[in-house]
Amino acid sequence: MEGTLFKYGPGSAQVALLSGSHPRHLVLVGGLGDGFFFANYTQLLAEALEAEGWSLVQPLLTSSHLAWGLGSLDQDAADLQLLARRLAEAYRSEGMVLLGHSTGTQDTVRYMQRHYGDPQAPPVLGTILQAPVSDREYLATLPETVARLELARRMVDQGRGEEVEFRDPDSDGAPLTARRFASLTGVGGDDDMFSTDLSDGELKERLGPLGRAPTLLVLGGADEYVPDHEAYRDLGGRMAAAVGANASAPLLVEGGSHGLEGREGEFVGAVMGFIEDL
Repeated sequence: MEGTLFKYGPGSAQVALLSGSHPRHLVLVGGLGDGFFFANYTQLLAEALEAEGWSLVQPLLTSSHLAWGLGSLDQDAADLQLLARRLAEAYRSEGMVLLGHSTGTQDTVRYMQRHYGDPQAPPVLGTILQAPVSDREYLATLPETVARLELARRMVDQGRGEEVEFRDPDSDGAPLTARRFASLTGVGGDDDMFSTDLSDGELKERLGPLGRAPTLLVLGGADEYVPDHEAYRDLGGRMAAAVGANASAPLLVEGGSHGLEGREGEFVGAVMGFIEDL
């Protein structure tokens, strides 16, 4: 797989890899700790897009790799806005689809909340949310979360939210600020978009802006970051209802993991079917 590496913003991390020379772009937004080629389906997706006259864009964000615990959804969405403007200016983009994976789905929602309709950016033709899961509900299963959340809230209340609370040994020592940890783990936190205990009204408040463009929700039936799979299946329909008429019927990949390992062809086929209908 080949591509062109280009800068889209002034920051050292604000670079992206462009595969293809077509004027319609699918932007693949990774989750916490992700970078280039994070998904097993990347190569297959690039080939399928090329065959249909689309280009694949893989951005690094300021929060990519080990910086995820220092970032925010607003910062990620601002990076995506810079990327979109660069695609319009330098690559004459006629339109883009945002494909978010894991916490990248939250970034996709935030872009639609904050930056949809930017006259300097290509129009958003559609959005795809692959593995929209609740960080809060997963982290609640870890024994250390309660104490860490209590400390994070105290630090935020003391005006110390941007200080590093701890380094995550399960993420190569990635540093987390108190503010970001509270966002990921607290009820109603900035990152709390896909929890199964959210009311229909709360889901609508969060996901309604996705309805500005066609939207596809893709859920893994055996996602390892989902504590309650029955509730998650129900959530798929509730999320689609919150998006509104522009949402396709949710795709539940039976037996699918968080990254859809072994089910790449099924997922890419669904993506291309969605794109062809735009």
